[in-house]
Amino acid sequence: MGKIDIAKGQVLHKKGDTIKDVAIILKGSFIIKDGDTVTMKASNGTILGAFQSVGEACIYDYVAEEDSTLFLYDYASDDDLVNAIKETASVAPAMASATVNLLNSMLTALTTLYEQSCKLCQSLKHDYSEYRNICAELMVMPNSYDAINVLYPPKKPAILEGWEAELWHTYQEKNDALRKDYYPADINFCIGTIMQAAKMAKQIQPQIDTIVEFIHKTQADTDDFVKEYHYQRAKLDNAKRQEAIAAGSGNLPQIKNALRTILAFAGADRETSDTFSKDLKKFMACPDKTEKSAEMRQLRQRIAENFYKIYELAFFKSLETGDVPAEIKMFFLFGFVDEKMAGEENTAALYKYALLWEDDPEGAIVPAYKWLQKIYIGEVAPSKDEFDNDWSEHLKENVRQGNISQAQADAMQNDPKEKVIYELRNMITSANKMTYGSVFSFIPAFYAQPAAKPLEVCLASVEKVRKSIDRIRSIDFGCFYRQAHTSFPEMKINRYVYNVEVLPYIILMPNFGSRGVMWQEIEGRVRTSPAHLMVSILHSENLDNTMVSICAQFRWEMCKRVQGVHYSDITDPSLTSEYVNYLQFYKKNSDLSDDMKERVKAALKKYGNNYRSVFASEYEMYINNESGGIPRLNKVAREILFKYCTFSKKYRQSLSTNPQYRKLLDAWHISQDDKEHTLELFSRRILSTTKSKELPKEVQLEAEYLKL
Repeated sequence: MGKIDIAKGQVLHKKGDTIKDVAIILKGSFIIKDGDTVTMKASNGTILGAFQSVGEACIYDYVAEEDSTLFLYDYASDDDLVNAIKETASVAPAMASATVNLLNSMLTALTTLYEQSCKLCQSLKHDYSEYRNICAELMVMPNSYDAINVLYPPKKPAILEGWEAELWHTYQEKNDALRKDYYPADINFCIGTIMQAAKMAKQIQPQIDTIVEFIHKTQADTDDFVKEYHYQRAKLDNAKRQEAIAAGSGNLPQIKNALRTILAFAGADRETSDTFSKDLKKFMACPDKTEKSAEMRQLRQRIAENFYKIYELAFFKSLETGDVPAEIKMFFLFGFVDEKMAGEENTAALYKYALLWEDDPEGAIVPAYKWLQKIYIGEVAPSKDEFDNDWSEHLKENVRQGNISQAQADAMQNDPKEKVIYELRNMITSANKMTYGSVFSFIPAFYAQPAAKPLEVCLASVEKVRKSIDRIRSIDFGCFYRQAHTSFPEMKINRYVYNVEVLPYIILMPNFGSRGVMWQEIEGRVRTSPAHLMVSILHSENLDNTMVSICAQFRWEMCKRVQGVHYSDITDPSLTSEYVNYLQFYKKNSDLSDDMKERVKAALKKYGNNYRSVFASEYEMYINNESGGIPRLNKVAREILFKYCTFSKKYRQSLSTNPQYRKLLDAWHISQDDKEHTLELFSRRILSTTKSKELPKEVQLEAEYLKL
């Protein structure tokens, strides 16, 4: 049929294809595999397809390991195979040698599978005995599993112990001598060797199929037991840990077989469990885990999909029991799935952090797991989706698109489980990837390689995050203040505007990452509702700088929300409109020197003309440098920022002698005095009108705000 070239990764035959030809590898190599069960390598000279009968379904996938060249021959009978060998007599010795190597690979595969089946039976029997002891220690009645009681390993294939296997092992051992004297002596020696090897292979294949079927059936029949065993094992380990902690002992049980414990706790099905386990193993075997090839992208995508599927199952299981193993806590908090992936030192650290984790008493700084709990109990609403729709709008949109019926939407509206699923598949999935830092190389499962810094330094505890956010509030006192309004009918005042601070929810994403994300500035359309800010729970960058960046994003988006379509209209002055005007027309601004104009130009180029990003970078300089009297901004940016993000009293006092802020402070004090005087007059009016000794709460809040 002729010579063909096959590129690396290309498939020559897929499992299930009908055998119609044989292919001699002239250059390169192939991987012959049946999923993850059997994997063999075929090198130069191998006749692909020779080990199967004409017209039957292909048992394996034939995938090029490197760029290869093949010569194809029609294959309708054994005579076609013999003729193919005769037509390539010059390479027949190499073909015979390669065929022997491939046959021995099949024998090795059969031996390995048989040993795996015996080990599986032995392991299950051992675990069953240990399971009964664990139940006795926990004082619970063990379940009986007939699949274990009647389990026996398969009989060793006779073909592995016969003279034929020894003969083919000897062929391989004496390969050099055979290549030198035997195969070249006559073409029929090559033909005989290849044909006999093919005959032997056809006897081995049914034995492989039998062992594989035994392993799969045994795993399926004992799946319930394995889940129960690891669940009870985790309960016992957790009990021992609690005892050790209570006794002040440092001898805590080590984390072992964490992935099995997590899968068992979650109750994941066999297919999901096996795929997830195999994909993690394959990922860890990759030398370059950030590779952007199609194969690696698909692998990372499968890992992510199954990770969140397991996370979802485990979350709802955790609601049913108050006894959550340490491995599950580590999984929920940090994305930890396996002690080998994480490394011994990191596993020990994450174990400690999970045991010692303390929730925020104010409930504002929460790990992702705790956030999902809040949604489930109805304490908070789910986050908006990527189209800025809240939960109700999301359901309406799905009804409009025909994805669900109105009856289904009505049933889902107040269903806590549906809300959690929506949040996990919407915000958690996206924000987890965004906070990681690199969306292309992200997997949600924690592994050691990206964790270049000590975890102790990176842990974003509630205390650290609160300290960081309070630092920003101490400088930019109005960061989280919003305008609210009320009415005083007794004084015929229909709208009284005052300022109220609405602190955000800060949700800690379960990953080792480097970024922060401002997901939404308000809930629904209520402007006095908390923002949703996200940051990695293991944060590799400077946490203070990240929080400043998030607050800058919040400042910008909140102003846009308030201003609506007029956010860039300079006739309606606001933070965004003045900043947009400054960046759009900086070239004509006489308050900027030529050097400053070049800096603005460079900043716009750096951030791709994204005004919000330029503002965020200058806001960071304003908070980190300008507040301490270190000039980093041009005159125009400084004036806008001071006008809308005014420093608190402490910092205003320290900058009172700074010539760059003197005029700004003087103007601010004049404006502030007017506001205070107006509020004082209004307060007197209220007290005299209502004959009350105490001002309304809203007026008190405004008075406190003006003191800042």
